[in-house]
Amino acid sequence: MTDSNDSPADDRGGPDLRTVTTRLADLQRKCRSVGLRTNEATEMEERIGAVLRRLESSVEEPDSFADLARQLFPVERFFESNGFLSVSKEVAHVERTLEGLAGPLDGPPAPIHGPEVDTVPEPNEPPEEGEEDAPPLSRWTPPKPMIAVFILFMVAVAVCTAIILYENVTPTVIPELPSPTPPPPTPAPTATAVPRRHQGQEAPSPGARLAEEIGKARLALADGDVELAMTHISLAALIDADHAAVLGAAEQAVNLLVQRGDGAAEQGDWPGAEAALERARGIATRFGLDPQPIEDAAARHATMTRYRKLAPTDISSLRAAAGRRITIHLKDGSTRESVADGLEGAFLVLAEDTTVRGGTVTYTDRIPLADIEYVQVWDD
Repeated sequence: MTDSNDSPADDRGGPDLRTVTTRLADLQRKCRSVGLRTNEATEMEERIGAVLRRLESSVEEPDSFADLARQLFPVERFFESNGFLSVSKEVAHVERTLEGLAGPLDGPPAPIHGPEVDTVPEPNEPPEEGEEDAPPLSRWTPPKPMIAVFILFMVAVAVCTAIILYENVTPTVIPELPSPTPPPPTPAPTATAVPRRHQGQEAPSPGARLAEEIGKARLALADGDVELAMTHISLAALIDADHAAVLGAAEQAVNLLVQRGDGAAEQGDWPGAEAALERARGIATRFGLDPQPIEDAAARHATMTRYRKLAPTDISSLRAAAGRRITIHLKDGSTRESVADGLEGAFLVLAEDTTVRGGTVTYTDRIPLADIEYVQVWDD
C-alpha cells in the first residue's frame, strides 16, 4: 500500500519500513537513556518495542498504520511533558509517516503484545446502501461539529459588535474636502538578504549538538559548578549515552566531587564530605563508571580523627567542650594543644599540668578569645 509519500516497496511487496523501524529503535534507546527511572518511562519504552515488533512481524497482510500512529501518541506526550521537545518532534514525525502509509485497504488493528492502550473497539457494521467508506480520521483534523460551532460563534461576535457600534456612534456632518492630490510614487522595494535561518537551513546534526553540550559541561566543571555540568551532560546523553566524551565529562564530575569531599573532611565538615561522596556515587552508578575512587575516599575519611571546628564567638559550644582535648589556632599563626576547662569572661581557660620532682602540678591558663582564630575540639 502506498500513499502520497511514494514509499518504496521492500522484498515482501509492502512499503519499505526500514526508515520507520530505524527511527523507532533510536527513540527506544533514547527512552532508556533519558535519565528518568520511572514506571512511565519503562512503559513508553515497552510501547515503542511493541510497535517495532508489530512492524517487523507483518509478512502477508498489511498492518493498520493509522492504529500504530495512535499507539505512539502517548510517547510523544510523555517526552513533551518532561521537556524533551526535540525527541517529541521525532515521535510526531514517525506518527505522520505511519498515518501517511495508512489507507482504506487497511484491516482492523492487530493486537499488540505490550502495554495496554486505552482504545475502544468499534463494531464491524456493514455500511448502508449508497454510503461510501469514510477516510480514516487523523487526530490533527478537527471534527466538523467543532468547526460549525466556531463559525456560529464568530458570526455572533460580529453581529454583537455591529449592534454596539451602531448604538454608540452619532452621525456627524463630514465637510466637503477638496480632492486629494495623488501621493508621490514610492520607490519599489529592493531585495534584501534573507537570513539563513529563513532559507531552509537545516538543524544542527546530532554530533554537533552533542559536542556543544559537552563543551558547556566542561566550562561548568572548570568553574566548579557540578550541577550545571550534569545538566549539559544529561542533554548530551540523550543523543548518545555511551559516547566517550559523555563518559569522560561524567568522570570529571565524579573526580571533582571526590576532591570536594576530601577538602570538607580536612576542615571537619563531615556532613559535607559525606554529601559530596554520595552525589559522586549517584553519577558513577548512572553512567556505569568505576566507583573505586569514591570508596577509597570514604576509607580515608573513616581513618581520620574527627573534630569540630569552633569559632571564638561560639560561646555555648566552647563551654560544652570543657574536659575535651583541643587545639587552639592563634591569629599569629601558632597553635597550642591543651584541655578545655571552660570560659571566664573573654578568656578561654585551659587545664594544664606539668611534672615536677615528687609528682604532678595542675594549674590553669587563660587565652584571650580575641587572640584566637579558631578552635579544634577532638572526638577522642
